[in-house]
Amino acid sequence: MVRDAGGKLVLAHPNDPLGTSLVTLTKSLPEQTQIIEKTMLAHIDGIECWHSRNDSQTTEHYIKFARTQELVMTGGSDCHQKPIIMGTVKIPDFIASQF
Repeated sequence: MVRDAGGKLVLAHPNDPLGTSLVTLTKSLPEQTQIIEKTMLAHIDGIECWHSRNDSQTTEHYIKFARTQELVMTGGSDCHQKPIIMGTVKIPDFIASQF
């Protein structure tokens, strides 16, 4: 339904230690991307690479993964929880051109 309406399905915060993420299964970034490849890749169009709780290693890992898999890259400060922390994550300008 999302795709039929012109939307994109994006896996949000795959490595968020405080939220719903793959961290509950493994903290290993390579293992997380193996899980995505095996179980989710056919069902998603993108992945969140920039997140307020990502360290630089996580961000770089998911940027590389997104490029390799030709996924849309997204990011944000995750403002749907408390405390609300909008505008704290710098997203590269080229990300907007994907849409």
